[in-house]
Amino acid sequence: MDGIDCNLRELYQDLLRAYGRQDWWPGREDPFEVIVGAVLTQRTTWTNAARVIDALRRANLLTPEAIRQTESRDLEILIRPAGFYRAKTAKLKAFCTMLWREHAGDLSRLLALPLEDLRSVLLSVYGIGDETADAILLYAAGKPSFVIDAYTRRVLTRLGWIEGRESYQQLRTAFTQALPTDVGTFAEYHALIVHHGKSHCRSRPRCNTCPLLGMCETANYREDV
Repeated sequence: MDGIDCNLRELYQDLLRAYGRQDWWPGREDPFEVIVGAVLTQRTTWTNAARVIDALRRANLLTPEAIRQTESRDLEILIRPAGFYRAKTAKLKAFCTMLWREHAGDLSRLLALPLEDLRSVLLSVYGIGDETADAILLYAAGKPSFVIDAYTRRVLTRLGWIEGRESYQQLRTAFTQALPTDVGTFAEYHALIVHHGKSHCRSRPRCNTCPLLGMCETANYREDV
């Protein structure tokens, strides 16, 4: 990963020119909605997660206390469209229980913790791993913690900038060191990578119209491009 800093800064500008500002994540005005979405979108599409969020809102269950007090079987019915509904119900309940026990149910108090302290708390909750924790830090708490997802790893591997076996923390550190420590930049960059992954760098890539075609090592070896 030597010398990747300059490449990462250049990649951000290339994606921004290609796609424009994304202003993602949906529902960022409600931090708890972001947290729910970060859990629900695990191993599914955002479309499915958004359906569940709408259903929870219609049922007046889109608050920590409502989720904590609602029977798991009732939540599971609403969460089913997001897949892994039993596990995701347990994860949301675990977060809400932690919030009630350790922070008197005060989400703003939890999110006000320093970045690394808050990250440690989040990672201690059942079902919250690195990617989900960083999404909550960035989009719900407004703290500069870069999110590494499957799209990020795929794009960097196909570009030939990483081997693909790097740890989550290695990649997260590469981005945070290469970029200015700015929440807006981190959020926009992550959103651009997601957009690129969905539109071009899919499991079966669409290389012909890819804005990164000229710099992509994988595309240069494909005979059908």
